[in-house]
Amino acid sequence: MKKSLLALATLGLFAGAAAAQSTVTLFGIVDAGFARVSAGGKSNKGITNSGLNSSRLGFRGVEDLGGGLKAGFWLEGQLYNDTGDGNGTGTDFDFQRRSTVSLMGGFGEIRIGRDYTPVFLTVAGYDPFGVNGVGQTYAHTSTATLGGNLANAARSNNSITYHTPAMGGFNGSLMVGFGENDAAATGKKANNYIGGHVGYGAGPLGIRAAYGKTEGATDAADVKSYTLGVRYTFGTITPMVLLQQEKTGAGGQARAIELGVVAAFGQSELRAAYKDYDIKNSSSDWKKMALGYGYNMSKRTQLYATYARTSNDGASARNVANNGLATPAATAGGSSTGYEMGVRHVF
Repeated sequence: MKKSLLALATLGLFAGAAAAQSTVTLFGIVDAGFARVSAGGKSNKGITNSGLNSSRLGFRGVEDLGGGLKAGFWLEGQLYNDTGDGNGTGTDFDFQRRSTVSLMGGFGEIRIGRDYTPVFLTVAGYDPFGVNGVGQTYAHTSTATLGGNLANAARSNNSITYHTPAMGGFNGSLMVGFGENDAAATGKKANNYIGGHVGYGAGPLGIRAAYGKTEGATDAADVKSYTLGVRYTFGTITPMVLLQQEKTGAGGQARAIELGVVAAFGQSELRAAYKDYDIKNSSSDWKKMALGYGYNMSKRTQLYATYARTSNDGASARNVANNGLATPAATAGGSSTGYEMGVRHVF
């Protein structure tokens, strides 16, 4: 009996040591709300998801390999919790938000798999509404109407990324993504990606510049993106500026200038943004304004409300987009409006 107890105690010590060196975490966000969107004299209303932050479910883990070296993984998938679907109507759950394995140490981090591009992270991090809900930015997809390849607008498949270690607030990354296409069939490696960023974040100041290039099946479909984001916190108020330029191989060019602010007062948050989108040598431009309010019921749960309006010029017909609710098509040169009220819970 004593030997059995000793064996169990020894096994427990080994299990404890293993647990101390390796962790696996379940995490996610569930965000749902009610919205009404209108354009072209028509409207639609109903339940949406991801109005403030993208609903998701994920698993991440880190193992201590000793000598300052660690291994890690990150598997994260989109949730359409208004219908129970995965990443899109009627689709199964997958891990297309992020699927990476990493090695980390004093040298920084090397990630392999499907991951966010440096340009997307800059765009999402310097807009008060990010890429979610009726207030979301269009900065990283402005060339959609110009025939540009948007395959890597948000994430890059088959990629390898190097992230620098912390260097007194300075940081950087370099990403290479492989299209893995037959060059003889496409004429070139469509969807190949290369991008990177340099940034600084310490105290009240945050600044980040990013570049990315996605190759298309033809040179004309290539897309180059240049992005700069700056924010500065004055007490509880953080104004921010986002500059984005996209160029296609055919000579098309789109520009976005976004001015935003986030202000915190007790448990409340105010968000506002004005966004101007310009197509070179064209009158088909558009503008967007968005106002939002959030009330933090706890560190994990927030009630929120957002209103947005898009105004089009020329042949532009951009509408107020959202997640989970179809928006009526905007008319050329017309406007589109929408509001959304919801709750976001983080776990």
